[in-house]
Amino acid sequence: MIRQPYRPDVVDAYGAKWPPRVPNGARVSHGQEMTETTGQEGGEEKEHPPSRTVKLGVIVTIVASIAGLVTTGVATLFNAMVADDQLSQSQQAAEEKRRAQAARFSSWVDMKPDGTLRLHLMNRSPDPIANIHLKFKAYFTDRDTVIWDMKGVSFAVHVPGVPPCSEMVLTRNNMKYRDARTDKDGDSLIAAREWSVRRDQWNRPLNELPTTGGWLEVGKTDLWIFVDAADFNDRDGVRWRRTPSLLTRNPPEPRSPNALVWGVVQAVPPQPLKSCGS
Repeated sequence: MIRQPYRPDVVDAYGAKWPPRVPNGARVSHGQEMTETTGQEGGEEKEHPPSRTVKLGVIVTIVASIAGLVTTGVATLFNAMVADDQLSQSQQAAEEKRRAQAARFSSWVDMKPDGTLRLHLMNRSPDPIANIHLKFKAYFTDRDTVIWDMKGVSFAVHVPGVPPCSEMVLTRNNMKYRDARTDKDGDSLIAAREWSVRRDQWNRPLNELPTTGGWLEVGKTDLWIFVDAADFNDRDGVRWRRTPSLLTRNPPEPRSPNALVWGVVQAVPPQPLKSCGS
């Protein structure tokens, strides 16, 4: 279409002035509505960048997502820590329950006001303790020897059991020993087999201490008794080992002391305790 010079005095059949004045970049054909364009070829619209509001919304969404992940992670970690703590408490409670009776059995040495040493085997539980292997040593001097010439006697005693809420007390009067090096047969293990044990056996307490065969009384001078260990079975048949500092479940099989000087003990009746409280 050839653009005509603008003449406001020309009126078309519809009563409109011809040609109508239009903005730059707009084309009008007769009988059609005027269409605006952007002035670019092809009629494409110009793309506008996102507004600040849109950018702010995206940032808020990202921050909220990160915060949600952090919160979920912290909650998961906290739940895991709580579960682990509950498991530890449950295991600790179960272990304390297993050790309840064993912890009530003990052995120790004390001294009376007159200087008499006593070895105690005490069961403060309401159930018996069975199959006890007790190892202890006694050191002393005879009246005609000096203190640095002390004798050391090893005792390996098998006690069948200690009744509930009772104790057994041994003193030097319940002990005798014999030095195997003095055996006339040259047996370095032990003499008088009917009274004692070999190295791989355990003595049972004797009803009466031997009076013949070279058995000697434990000396009265500078007597010291040291408990090595006491192995025993609890009411459930679980094997324990009590030492002066530890209580161990399922210990390795004990062996009698490897010594040349052995001792035997006399069986003493258990005495009831006044109280079996914790």
